[in-house]
Amino acid sequence: MNKKRVDEYIPRAYRALSDVGIADKGMINASYKGQIASFGAMIAMGSVLSAVALFSARGKTVADRTKLMKAIYAVIHGATEEIEDTALFDYVQEEKNRGKIRFAKEKITDAAIALKLAMNLYKLTEKDQDDAANI
Repeated sequence: MNKKRVDEYIPRAYRALSDVGIADKGMINASYKGQIASFGAMIAMGSVLSAVALFSARGKTVADRTKLMKAIYAVIHGATEEIEDTALFDYVQEEKNRGKIRFAKEKITDAAIALKLAMNLYKLTEKDQDDAANI
């Protein structure tokens, strides 16, 4: 973990949470905090490519994990435009092919930490995202 990079990423993470649709009206579904924590554990226990591949697929969780992958990509690249569901996966593959997977892993880990910290700035809700939007 690079503390300086995490500090740099926190404001980007705060914006990315809204930009990708995780945060709505100052609220975030609490399951996103659990999902980002499990993503970090998957990177530590396995590989960054396998963790990103798993989280880039739509699953049957309350939290849309593809939004987390989009948010991580947005934090790393400062992107504000429409981000494809597989953008982070494509980025990891490119960096692996270039022999720079270790640096990409560090950036992704730091972005995930920044997202988890930025989530503290929002009110957490246990309701589904659709229900939270109606409050």
